[in-house]
Amino acid sequence: MSQAAIVDETRFRKHLRRAEAYQAQGLREDALASYAAAAEANPDDIPTRLRMVDLHLGARRHNPARAEALRATSGFVSSPKIALELVERLFTLGETHVVVQIARQLHPGMWDSAQSLAEMARHLTLMGAHDLADGFAKAAVQRDGRHPPSLFIMATMDIFFGRMDAAAEHIGRCLELVPHDPSSNWLMSRLRRPDAGPRIDRIRAALAASPSAEAQSWLWYALHGELHELRDYAASWEALMQGCAAKRSLLAYDPARETQMYDTLRRWNAHELARPGGHRDPSLVPIFVIGLHRSGTTLAERILSGHPAIQGAGETYEFTTALRRASGLHFKGETSLEVIQARTTLDYGQLGRDYLEGMRWRAGGKQYVTEKLPSNYVNVGFIARALPQARFVHLRRNAIDVGLSNLRTLFNEACPFSYDQMDFVEHHGRYRALMQRWRELLPGRLIDVDYDEMVAQPEATARKLAGFCGLEYDPAMVRIEERTDAVATASSVMMRDGIRKDRGGLWQAYAQWLQPMIDKLSDIPGYR
Repeated sequence: MSQAAIVDETRFRKHLRRAEAYQAQGLREDALASYAAAAEANPDDIPTRLRMVDLHLGARRHNPARAEALRATSGFVSSPKIALELVERLFTLGETHVVVQIARQLHPGMWDSAQSLAEMARHLTLMGAHDLADGFAKAAVQRDGRHPPSLFIMATMDIFFGRMDAAAEHIGRCLELVPHDPSSNWLMSRLRRPDAGPRIDRIRAALAASPSAEAQSWLWYALHGELHELRDYAASWEALMQGCAAKRSLLAYDPARETQMYDTLRRWNAHELARPGGHRDPSLVPIFVIGLHRSGTTLAERILSGHPAIQGAGETYEFTTALRRASGLHFKGETSLEVIQARTTLDYGQLGRDYLEGMRWRAGGKQYVTEKLPSNYVNVGFIARALPQARFVHLRRNAIDVGLSNLRTLFNEACPFSYDQMDFVEHHGRYRALMQRWRELLPGRLIDVDYDEMVAQPEATARKLAGFCGLEYDPAMVRIEERTDAVATASSVMMRDGIRKDRGGLWQAYAQWLQPMIDKLSDIPGYR
């Protein structure tokens, strides 16, 4: 080691100790300055950069955090643990294409344990790189076939790719090792396997042994799913209400702030949207599939992406990532009130370019790409302004059907309004008013698709969608049961059955308990 290197190491340690002391005292800016000095002394040290990322994110500063994370990719990856920490920050910042590059460079054989392989698979599938994730999950199980997290992520990938028997085998092996694991019991319940009795007994035992609200939410939803398949609707409803209460206790849902945000969104006007400055790229045309969660957006995207010119990208947060860059603000969710209020200050050309570059790896070389994050309906104004050629496919479904389906779905952090009937009713009103505003502002760029019509007349719907996108109809659009690509949504199991016509009217089995929702939503034009 050279004398200069010794001096640099000494400087590095000195600045690092100082930075840690400042951080312990809550002196963010002083800590950042000292971490920067440490990074200058040792540019290859990734953990130093990642501490700077965390401090910037704590101040909601997206772009400085992003800059440090990207600098960290040039550092020395000393262990899989460091690689995973880097991937986690890049994922948080929405740098999905960089994570894909890392996964391709550090192939599964280079990782040290089933745990690290399973973690990498989880990150990859969350960002939509399902083929890569599948490879990492398989490698994890090969590395250690008795490692519960590896078996869980393998079962998840099996479900996404339609390998239902393999999914049951892998999650069954997981439950043999950890029979009370909440998420594993929930995942097994999604498979709708016969002989539910032993599974129900195991779930009830797990409920008795798992007092935390997080565990209770998974397990009550698992029990609800099993009892629903048995058509024991009274017991199923009771389990659902317990699950909803447990999940809602974990969420900080603020209806008043949501109302303020939606009211502000409706202030977009035709003059704003007509202004030049967006980005148009004929080589990559985005189609946004929007609507409430559980309204049929997955099926609509499957129909669209059956066309040979259209690549289905699934649910991504690429537009949110681009919006964070444009605003400089790191926010949770699809958008934020602060960004909406600052919408006149954004560079819409750069916003559009950043979004399309983020989607390019997902498009697979095709000219059209779908973006199926349903709640992007809040971002329609930003999207329309930044991407003049973007089209919007909006799904409408019977309000009671979609309301019950929301109640029955255990989301992660999305849809905090979906665990209480009246919360959903009020949210539905805000959503309808906002969608009506977009229709008024964007004639010709937004098409409404009725869910019941789509399942009853799929070819007619597919022809309408193809024409809306400027394409010729292709019969493959409606042969969704023949597809083998991943479906990574709450509908992943049902999509393997083809286009099902038996999902409408499911709420009638629960009508006696849904009266608050029925009273408010049963006669809404366009949503009946």
